[in-house]
Amino acid sequence: MALQSPDSLMFDAMGNVVYTAINAGTVHSYNPNTLVDSVISSGLSSPADVALEPGGNTMLVSEFNGGKIDRIDLTTHVRTTLYSAPGTNPEGTAFDGAGNLFANLGVRGSPGSSGKYVAKINPLTGAILGQTINLPGLDGLTYDSYSHMLFAASLYNVTGTTGTVYQIDPNNLNNVVDLGQTHGWNIPRADGITSDGSGHIFVASAPGLPGDGHVYDINLMNGTLTKGAFVSPYLDDLAPASGLGAPKGEPFPAQQCCGAKPHFEDPAYANVFTGQVAGRDMLLGHWNGRSASRGGS
Repeated sequence: MALQSPDSLMFDAMGNVVYTAINAGTVHSYNPNTLVDSVISSGLSSPADVALEPGGNTMLVSEFNGGKIDRIDLTTHVRTTLYSAPGTNPEGTAFDGAGNLFANLGVRGSPGSSGKYVAKINPLTGAILGQTINLPGLDGLTYDSYSHMLFAASLYNVTGTTGTVYQIDPNNLNNVVDLGQTHGWNIPRADGITSDGSGHIFVASAPGLPGDGHVYDINLMNGTLTKGAFVSPYLDDLAPASGLGAPKGEPFPAQQCCGAKPHFEDPAYANVFTGQVAGRDMLLGHWNGRSASRGGS
């Protein structure tokens, strides 16, 4: 099944894959059992990151070139605007354990520029309730229930030389730690980011120089960074690996791949899937060392 430039993805309460087609300006729902792909919203300006809201009935989607964060009812498919700031580039959104909403707002800018920030947003009115200092290149955002911290992926650090990940206290947005600078880590073009809720933060290295198409594992328990195997030259966002929007159990019927019940090379990656940006495969994992994917060029 051909897909149109899938970018970000999540799982809804029924186990469907909900994803954004950034170039087509649409949001889709893909049923892995019936293989039916349906457009649930259209006419968006570069829909990028998605997040399932508490309760599971609605989702948020950021319009990168539209300067908006929209809410979509997953039953009626009615779309409303929660936040609007024309000329800006909203991206990752995440809810903390108390149901507070956070988002990467501001203007992307060029490498080294610091025009973005993480903001706490009123989920009813869209009003900004607080924000971090300006940070460069913010893209993905996730909440980690193990550390009770937010983690924001940055395509480039303050010098514009490599990507990084910021650790942010949701209860004190002035408390920001550049993990790349603190630990001397190199995460080229850190883009998609997700938490397994058990002490691991997974970060996707986006395509294009100096990205490398690998998924990196930040181990919060021992403070180490591990570069995983190469995943895809089109790697972008990661589906949630725990909490809201994460898959429940085995998300795809075993017979759809490899003729046997699939499992991943590393159990730590069992719930990590990739959304891509070149109109190619939307979901990809390495099962028994073999690439198992959904979609096509």
